Amino acid sequence: MIKKNISHFVLTISILVLLISCNNNQKETEEIKEIKVATNLEELKEKYANYKFKDCDELIKAGDEMIDVYIATINKAYEGDSLAKKDLDRFDTFLNKFDIVAEELANECPNKFEEWAEKTDLRVSEVNDKLFEIYKIDYDSDILEYDEELEKELEKNIEDLNKRVEEVMREDKKES
Repeated sequence: MIKKNISHFVLTISILVLLISCNNNQKETEEIKEIKVATNLEELKEKYANYKFKDCDELIKAGDEMIDVYIATINKAYEGDSLAKKDLDRFDTFLNKFDIVAEELANECPNKFEEWAEKTDLRVSEVNDKLFEIYKIDYDSDILEYDEELEKELEKNIEDLNKRVEEVMREDKKES
């Protein structure tokens, strides 16, 4: 049993070494096909960490996958999944890394990329209400505290102003 496992391990290592030594562009394309469709942020990071997009079609396909995961993450966070909420908080940083690549490739196919961006904006807009609710819950208590503090400060300022006005009016009466 152990010898069989070791044989499988050696065979696997040998295949990996062979694949790595055959360094060509097709290998990069095949790597992305071997990794299953990502279902969360960590899988996206693993899948696209060092990937070089060769053309617009490849970037758009990856972009669709990223947006699919982003929308799924919003839905999970909306349902109360705290891990999805943490991923959601880190998604912008991840997506910003691909903006530079997207800009470079978008110059090669502006119409195709513009059409994709419009469709993507529409897809994301469908979950904006959920996204707003997720973050509204986080900041509601902060906003309420801020409003109460602001109200107290305004009341104090109004009282001070009224006292000054009364003093000025008394002084004016004394002088007249």
